[in-house]
Amino acid sequence: EGLMSTFDGLAAMLAKQVPYTLGKQVSFDVFAGLLYALAAKFGFEGSEMKFLISFGAAFMASILACLSSQPGDMILTKTYKSAGTGLSFIDVIKSINKDGGLPAFFTGTGARLAHVISIITSQLMIYDVVKVALGLPATGSH
Repeated sequence: EGLMSTFDGLAAMLAKQVPYTLGKQVSFDVFAGLLYALAAKFGFEGSEMKFLISFGAAFMASILACLSSQPGDMILTKTYKSAGTGLSFIDVIKSINKDGGLPAFFTGTGARLAHVISIITSQLMIYDVVKVALGLPATGSH
């Protein structure tokens, strides 16, 4: 198969990981900033608010990350299932689309949401706690 076979699934992996990472990190910052602005507008402050804002932003970011990367996850899954068949990245996309159109790219979203929400929310909460412990401002608070 050669050295280049090492990169056979790269396009499929990027189709999942790029939307996932952008959905997670960028939306966490955006949601946290929006929630801090909303809290300030209504006069809510304090360390309890920082925790609630961080949790709310992490929760919303996890949903967005899951939904934005679900089509890529389906492409990646189909790519691995069809390994050795000679299907290209585009062929895999066409195959999923042929099997059920756009909804086929979101097969299994419910189960993945339950799994991803718990993981990403935890990761982002830990990320924010560590930032504050190191003397940095909480995400979105500046």
